[in-house]
Amino acid sequence: MATKFLHYDSSLVRTDEGTTKMRSRSAADISPKLRSVLFLIDGNRTFGELLERAGSLRDLLESQILELIEKQLVEIHDPTGAGRKLDVDSATTPVSPGYKAKAPDLPPVVAAKMQLLLRLESTKSDEIDLLGAELLEAKTLRDLAHTAKSVTNRLAMSVGVERSQQFWADAKEILTAWRDLSTKTELADGE
Repeated sequence: MATKFLHYDSSLVRTDEGTTKMRSRSAADISPKLRSVLFLIDGNRTFGELLERAGSLRDLLESQILELIEKQLVEIHDPTGAGRKLDVDSATTPVSPGYKAKAPDLPPVVAAKMQLLLRLESTKSDEIDLLGAELLEAKTLRDLAHTAKSVTNRLAMSVGVERSQQFWADAKEILTAWRDLSTKTELADGE
């Protein structure tokens, strides 16, 4: 089974089998550690929120969540219900459920930087700090687009072409969405 792309703002929900395994006390079902992770997954917190709560154990928690997804005890929830693939998830846009309240309060370039930094973090590159600093230097959405393309090229060398292409696909969607939103806002303000 192909795994959907897991963003930090993806919701996770237990499958029916996952709920059954969580409630079962039999050691044959799953390990106690995985069972305790199933308790954390309630459909209300995103993948990123769960990792933030884990602190120094975030890498361990991430591997356990991925194992639960692989075992089909947890699934990546598409909050739109539209059945779209999560590798082009609405969470990369400014009007997604996770960002709707924040969109009007932030300048588009700032909000886009925040989302790009989350995507950069998910690549697990050894150069995250350096590449993130480059993204933060951009002053406009156009500058941010050029910087994101440069970061993509450098990611290809450090984490591979597939991960870098996913970052670029997300970056294009984020930047386009914020550009379109800022254009609509400018037109509305000009009328």
